[in-house]
Amino acid sequence: MKKRTQPRPTTGRPPIQDRQSVATDLVGSYIGSSVEYGFLQTDRALAQTIDDAERDFGPDIYERMANDAMLGGAEAYLKILTLSVDLHVTPCIEEPRPHAPASKHAEFAKARVAADFCQAFVDRLAITDRPIRKILWEMLDAMHKGHRLAEIDAEIVESGALAGRVVPRSIRPKPRQNYAFVLDEYNSLRGVIAVVPGVSIALRNGIVYGLDRIPNAIAPSKLMLLTFGGKDGDPRGQSWFRRAYDPWYRKQIVKPEAVKTAVQFGGGMITAIAPEDINQVNVQDPVSGKTVHIQAAIQSILQQLSNGGTATFPGGTKVEVHRPDSNGQYFEDFFDRCDREMVTTFLLSGRAMLEARHGSKADTGASQDVVDDLVQFVRREICDMLTHRLFRPFVEMNFGAAFAERYTPVATMLKMSRPDFAINATAVASLVTAGYIDPSQLPDIDREILGLPERAGVGV
Repeated sequence: MKKRTQPRPTTGRPPIQDRQSVATDLVGSYIGSSVEYGFLQTDRALAQTIDDAERDFGPDIYERMANDAMLGGAEAYLKILTLSVDLHVTPCIEEPRPHAPASKHAEFAKARVAADFCQAFVDRLAITDRPIRKILWEMLDAMHKGHRLAEIDAEIVESGALAGRVVPRSIRPKPRQNYAFVLDEYNSLRGVIAVVPGVSIALRNGIVYGLDRIPNAIAPSKLMLLTFGGKDGDPRGQSWFRRAYDPWYRKQIVKPEAVKTAVQFGGGMITAIAPEDINQVNVQDPVSGKTVHIQAAIQSILQQLSNGGTATFPGGTKVEVHRPDSNGQYFEDFFDRCDREMVTTFLLSGRAMLEARHGSKADTGASQDVVDDLVQFVRREICDMLTHRLFRPFVEMNFGAAFAERYTPVATMLKMSRPDFAINATAVASLVTAGYIDPSQLPDIDREILGLPERAGVGV
């Protein structure tokens, strides 16, 4: 007789297995970041196109989209909001109170030296043809280009307060067609291969050997880069216009139809029915002078009439004007929908620029909050770029690496929206009255929250 076995349990705690754990040193990278050359330990030059849209429709697709009145207007609107406040160079160490130890005051004095140095060369750029505000306006094209690269040209100052210091003489954004990024196998930026006048116009794509021996290779220390988005650390970034391509393209397709409809039906269509007793008559065309059938002559007369002229028809001719059944509202609704989709993908809220059909005051406030958050995000990206790719290198060149590591100043911009000034001012006044705010905090509050000039003698 066959022995009956007990059913094996299907639930319960699995047995603990003795497995050796994988040991990997935290120092260094291991996983390759390149899709095409993930195994090769070599540098590679990236293609100049940043995504599928540029590869399929041309590298200028986002420039063409930027010419759209609504989409380009949304980008200009965001640029203006971002740069509507002043840029400040702030010491990286908070100013100590008067009774603080002397060591803290000494540390702050060094941080102030670094901040004054950076502020001085920023002010020096203001008297050139490329002040910092114009530079940042061009750099913000990275929103639709994916990234923006600028070259820093430095010089040694011969006189004045900055005498003997190495400072930027100019910062000029460059066209994307004139360079190609070079990364290592872990997507760390190694530099760019660029079109250098009088040296080389050869740009590469793919594996690069001996970057240091290529005559037109430019080091990262010479570059200032602003990138939005990007996958796997790709410095080319991602265009904010990519999600708006579909509504933009639909709009381009329908535009000719809207124009054709307006031309054809704007003033109505005129038709004429000739009398039956003259249908077989040939007459002289009043426009061409040729002998034609009466119907061809009437058609020529109608063409002249539609162009704004006058016309005379044979007796008994019945002339009718046909008006379109629609006033073109379909096209208006279609374009409005496309515009809303484009603005929403770019500003994250269609209410920022387009009138709402159904909405409340609270909805308007929520939309403004979304735009404010977006503006603050862009300002932080700008400030990080200036701090790490402009201030830090020049502080290091002039004061040494150890000094720059400790005292490099930070770029700051207003952290609150100007429309909220009344609310912010009331809140600050209440906190000051309650004794919650120390006088030493007032300069930072004036500068970063209220956007007011710093008051003399406050906070000391």
